[in-house]
Amino acid sequence: MKKVIVIGSISIDNTVYTSKLPTAGTTVSANSYFTNVGGKGANQACACLFLGGNVTFVGAVGKDNNGKIVKEFLSSQNLNFHIKDSSEPTGIAFITLEETTGENRILIVQGANRDLQIEDIDHISNLFIKDNILLTQFENTPEIAQYIVKKAHEAQMLVVLNPAPATTFDDDYYQYVDYLVPNEHELEQLTGITNQIEACELLLNKGVKNVIVTLGENGSMLVNKNEVIKVAAHKVNAVDTTAAGDSYLGALTYQLSIEADIKTAMEFASLASSKTVTKKGAIVSLPHQSDF
Repeated sequence: MKKVIVIGSISIDNTVYTSKLPTAGTTVSANSYFTNVGGKGANQACACLFLGGNVTFVGAVGKDNNGKIVKEFLSSQNLNFHIKDSSEPTGIAFITLEETTGENRILIVQGANRDLQIEDIDHISNLFIKDNILLTQFENTPEIAQYIVKKAHEAQMLVVLNPAPATTFDDDYYQYVDYLVPNEHELEQLTGITNQIEACELLLNKGVKNVIVTLGENGSMLVNKNEVIKVAAHKVNAVDTTAAGDSYLGALTYQLSIEADIKTAMEFASLASSKTVTKKGAIVSLPHQSDF
């Protein structure tokens, strides 16, 4: 099994559950409130870990009580981690979730996540070795994401990039990405193209080896220079979609770490994601090996 290095965000998630999302200028009574550790990086690291992956997480928190909570939580999950203590506050997210549909709206204050610097990555250069896999996102800064994927590629690591939230990414760095995994909205934001196949082809022409688009209830699709693979979603009663994509990424990368073929990896990731959305919360909703 290959080791998975997840570099990314970690935050305190504050989730409000409501029967109806408020529109501009309106006030809606919520049904309940829930606080837990989240952030795309931590979610994806735990998703991979819980399925049996050998995972090390790299991120940043503030020197505040939330930072203490985060580190205590990661330790309780037996997750290996390298955490920078930043002068910025620990990241925090505000999530409003509509219980009737499972859809959500998310606001993020990145805080310490934006304070992960190049020198911090250089301090963990020993993790950038050929037999490891990199999984990263865009919740730090684009500059850090670009530096990380290039450094990993130069070390001959397999590079998995989740371009979320979608933001500017220098075209020169796409060549370092083995698997680019956006959702359908991020794909359109990255390319400006509504046709998904054409959007994927644009990214392939920029140097990406494979694009995997997650499509919610419509499953997921891989596009590369040789083939298109579609995998159906599992039909479930979704109660919280907050960590659906992160569950998919963690499960996909776990499968890659045990050298599964890509279709098998996508099918397993789809199943893991379907289990995640049947529970409330982010990390607490992620499936474990025993759930399969």
